[in-house]
Formats: sequence, structure tokens, C-alpha cells
Amino acid sequence: MVNADRIKRKLPSLLIDGNTTKRKEQNGLMRYRYRLKRFQKRNPERCNNLTNKIIADLNELEKAVSE
Repeated sequence: MVNADRIKRKLPSLLIDGNTTKRKEQNGLMRYRYRLKRFQKRNPERCNNLTNKIIADLNELEKAVSE
């Protein structure tokens, strides 16, 4: 079972390609975090739909791996 709260917290770091302890990637992480919060505030229905779709896809992936 995928933890929805954890996915919401980890989503910005999943979008970064690289090590987030370096300054350049850390700046990118903060940028993605800020943009995600703005998206949640401006369009909460669409954000929830996309988040639910990501969670459903991860659940399917988890089931496929466990089989």
C-alpha cells in the first residue's frame, strides 16, 4: 500500500534529477516545492486528481513487482 502523505511530501524530490544535497539541485528542489504549493493553492481539484493518479499508478507498479 502506498502512503499518500509520503508521496505528497516526496513528489518535489522525485522531480529532481541528481543529488539534492548539492546547491544547484537544492535550489531546484525548493523551486519545485514552491511551484507545487502554488499549484495546490490555485487549482486544488486538479492537483488532487493528479496526485490520486500518481498514487494509483504506484499501486499498480507495486502489485506488478510483487507478482
